[in-house]
Amino acid sequence: MDSYFGPPAWRVEARRGKPRPPKDLLAHSQDLLQQVRSFPSTERREFLERQLVAVEAYARSLSGEKLSWRRTLRTLLDAEPLPFRLDAIRGVVEQLNAVLPGRGSISSRLTRFLRSFAIPRTRMLAVAEACVKVTRARTQAAFSLPSKEGVRFRLVRGKPWGAYTWYLGRSRSVIDINLDHPHHPEGLLVAITHEAYPGHHTFLSVREDLLVRRKGWREHSISPLMSPLSLISEGAAYMAMYVIMAEEETREVVQDVLAPKAGLSHGDFDTYFAVLSAIGTGEYQNSVIMEAARRLAEEGATTRQVVAFMTDCGFSRRSAYRAVSFARTYKAYICTYRLGLHIVKSYIGTGPDRVARYSEILRRPFTPSALRATRALQPGE
Repeated sequence: MDSYFGPPAWRVEARRGKPRPPKDLLAHSQDLLQQVRSFPSTERREFLERQLVAVEAYARSLSGEKLSWRRTLRTLLDAEPLPFRLDAIRGVVEQLNAVLPGRGSISSRLTRFLRSFAIPRTRMLAVAEACVKVTRARTQAAFSLPSKEGVRFRLVRGKPWGAYTWYLGRSRSVIDINLDHPHHPEGLLVAITHEAYPGHHTFLSVREDLLVRRKGWREHSISPLMSPLSLISEGAAYMAMYVIMAEEETREVVQDVLAPKAGLSHGDFDTYFAVLSAIGTGEYQNSVIMEAARRLAEEGATTRQVVAFMTDCGFSRRSAYRAVSFARTYKAYICTYRLGLHIVKSYIGTGPDRVARYSEILRRPFTPSALRATRALQPGE
């Protein structure tokens, strides 16, 4: 479960109850699915049906049934696999090789360079709050946040992610920032837009306000981790910064606001921005990570084989091992990043209506299938 903010009595009942056998969960999910399919076709029914298909598939997996890679993505995430394009990955590596200073592997040069822009731990909260001040104002102007919403931060260690949002309900969230993960100014800005404004916190608080509280659609108070909703949520979070800030605005905020807060006013920002431009919005890293997950699940590749593949694609051994550990723990969820980014980016497009399209994702019970059917960008664009 990623988050729950429904009736408190349901939470109490669940905690007091005993774990149910997977076969019982499977039978119950199949019964619920049959009931939902008996209703007339609406956007609400389509959303709930796709969510229950994922619950049923997950119950099958818990019961010992082996699902193929393609079927896993179709049933758990309502998605189709994307081809892995080695030529595109090599293109990114070549760009990084051209702009990164120094000698050695791409991963070691990238690590050394970004370390020179690392935010000191003692300044992390101040820079995070500065990110919130900038992004919340833009999000409020574009999407009208619920009243009394807000976030607070915690600094943590020992986690597999760089940042994570714990949505508490009633438009409040706690966002953990992992100090074991190095953060640089633009990277932290991207993380705050991803986790808070207009990413996960905004996504859930707007939906709670409009769908749960105003319409009474309680199914939106439950967010299963392995589900089509997770795919859309992650895709929207990856596109969050790009719907509220143009590239030049981002660079101005980073260099004029965040870097001074971090005590980093005198770095080589031209190279810094060139490196981050080469890395892009997430397609490069997540394409490699999803292909690594596929090789683990479908081909039975060993950890050593997958790490070797990822280091050939420019990853450090440390980040490769971390990604493999995440993939083995969270399995298909790791694909929500690449597939969600692709689907949401294709849906909102690059036109003047992209903010309005992003707003629709926040406010309507879309499924990935529905987003694919009405995308603004066609395949290849």
